[in-house]
Amino acid sequence: MTKLDVYLRSPSVPPVAGTRFMPSRVPSSPELGVRVAWWLVAAGMLLGAVVGLWSFGGPVPAPSGFESYSDVPRRLLRLAHIAMIALPVLYLEYVRHAEGLAPEKRALGSRLMLVGMTLLPAALAVSAFVPEALYALPIPVTCLTFGVLLLAFALTRNAGARAP
Repeated sequence: MTKLDVYLRSPSVPPVAGTRFMPSRVPSSPELGVRVAWWLVAAGMLLGAVVGLWSFGGPVPAPSGFESYSDVPRRLLRLAHIAMIALPVLYLEYVRHAEGLAPEKRALGSRLMLVGMTLLPAALAVSAFVPEALYALPIPVTCLTFGVLLLAFALTRNAGARAP
């Protein structure tokens, strides 16, 4: 059993009374986050391939509003494409480094990072078509910032502990 397996294993929780819901069968947030991270990387690559079709005189003409390389909607899609790849990589590193944290801090940080890495690329992509969606950006940015700060403070406080 690897360290990641031990880390991802969640404690068994009894079922909620009167329901068929089994919390122990719900993946822990790090386990779910690792799956989501790899799906986001794949989606980011697909988005890059689509945007690439109309880049640099590609085989497909750019849609209206995306003609110029500097058009804001096109920039937002490019940023969403990069965020869909970079944030999951950051999350995977987070999981690796959060191994020594207390379980409740590890779970909180993982959830914050999961929300941020999922919602930020989505908000950026939607903003390319609906400019008002830009106002949603502070939510995932705040989640990511607090998740990283939680880990940074914990690692600084536990500087004497062994590194992964």
